[in-house]
Amino acid sequence: MKIIDPFFLFKVLGFVIYFTLASQGGFYILSFYKVLLNLPTESFIEIRKATDNVIETPLKILYPSGLIFMLIWLFMADKSSGILSYGFLLISFVLLATDLMLAINVNVPLNKIIRHMTVDDNGQALLVQQKWLKFILIRGFLSVTGYISLTLHLLIQADRSHAFH
Repeated sequence: MKIIDPFFLFKVLGFVIYFTLASQGGFYILSFYKVLLNLPTESFIEIRKATDNVIETPLKILYPSGLIFMLIWLFMADKSSGILSYGFLLISFVLLATDLMLAINVNVPLNKIIRHMTVDDNGQALLVQQKWLKFILIRGFLSVTGYISLTLHLLIQADRSHAFH
């Protein structure tokens, strides 16, 4: 009976966490960005308030977990496979870290403003809506690109290990 490599299971879990984070970005890129952009500001605020109540806690767990998984993965990865494979892994880490940095420094503060916002604020709500949407779209592209980069890393690793057997 062949024993499963614990690092393989670690990579699978890290891949699933990254997929979960990137799927949110993909959802915004494919459709929800345009939906929220075309909503009246009052509806946008209502949806953001309701969404934050549901998604805030899971994301506070997933983002740091994903970053820790990627950091450990970087240290444990086979660096002898060359810059191409390791580079894709490094890029996926940097993009996830950038996404998290933007979330903490831009979207989270905007979410706090939205949480206490009404539409009777001299057009400020529209500016907040536009800024929030701009950065969620940027973050979506970062996370999806990072996920693609991680997938390419795994494909190169799989091809490399297959070539030697």
